Amino acid sequence: MTIATLASAPKAAGSTVIAEARPKILLVDDRWENLLATEKVLKSLQADIFKASSGNEALSLVLRHDFAIVLLDVQMPEMDGFETAVLMQEHESMAGVPIIFVTAISKEDKYASQAAAIGAVDYIFKPINPDILKSKVKVYLDLYVQREQILHLNATLSQSNEELERFAYICSHDMQEPVRMMNAFAGLLSETSEETLDEGGRRYLNFILDNARRMQKMISDILTFSRVGREDILLETVDCGAILDEILSEFEDAIQGSYAEIVYDPLPSVETSSTLIRVLFQNLIGNALKFQNGSRPPKITVAATPEGRFWRFSVRDNGIGIDESFRTRIFTIFQRLHRKEDYPGTGIGLSTCRKFIQLCGGEIDFTSAPGQGSTFYFTLPRKEGRSHEAV
Repeated sequence: MTIATLASAPKAAGSTVIAEARPKILLVDDRWENLLATEKVLKSLQADIFKASSGNEALSLVLRHDFAIVLLDVQMPEMDGFETAVLMQEHESMAGVPIIFVTAISKEDKYASQAAAIGAVDYIFKPINPDILKSKVKVYLDLYVQREQILHLNATLSQSNEELERFAYICSHDMQEPVRMMNAFAGLLSETSEETLDEGGRRYLNFILDNARRMQKMISDILTFSRVGREDILLETVDCGAILDEILSEFEDAIQGSYAEIVYDPLPSVETSSTLIRVLFQNLIGNALKFQNGSRPPKITVAATPEGRFWRFSVRDNGIGIDESFRTRIFTIFQRLHRKEDYPGTGIGLSTCRKFIQLCGGEIDFTSAPGQGSTFYFTLPRKEGRSHEAV
């Protein structure tokens, strides 16, 4: 199918039902002439109008329809407007639905107070000014339509995000094997045949090896990113100091090679995900070691302090720093601030950290100045946690 055909193809059935559905108005009055008169005033509004001549009839309609607004007469036989409103609000579909009471009885404050206590948004008196009534109702209809559009958009975006992450997971998972084989055979070729290749051939072979390794790293990072939120996050008591020691041992060669100084006080045990702490320290320590200008040895300080209900962790470095203009990009997936030739990476690590830590109830941010280093900090709840289901 061509692009033009796709653009002109009809939308799938049901795809715009929520966005295009007309709002519904419920009029409740025991006098039929009042119902007809009010309907005539509101007829020009883009809404479907339902009429009920008693509280029981109104409750029956509430069970079958979702209404944007209810105009409810106060003085009715058998069940007055106040009783009807209370019973309406017991139904789930009526949560947050505005109710305007319409009455011809006394204008004493106690009736208006009773209406407000029930949750009415307005209390107007007969005879009704048609223009004022129409204006009031239109405001609530517009708010209803806007809210429904936002809910529909959020649902669509949520589905799109889920489909994209599922696609990323499947692609990255299925791509691992061919890239692994490409890397393995290129390495084997380098070991067995490098001496038979001329300078150009060796250079091309190194290109293959370098790009295969970069692709493996990118696939691994995408797979990690796509898994966050798709699988249950098991909260447990995590010794953050022990995990930091493990991460530092993994970076031992980089630390020794750059003469880096790592300083940290004893870190707390936190009720969180051990995988989260590992991902955070791997990325933050790795970035602190990587983003250096070479004029001085790296110095990295890791600390944690209690702040109310949270632990506030910080990783401070003396590296190249980050310009404030890049603040909105730093945690966005695939966004890189430097050329890969200068500072290798995939642009996925910090976005994974943010996504992961927000699922665990924390936040991550940074302060920085170009040439003076950066301090990344993240918070985690101190209170006892529970297992979070994937979203």
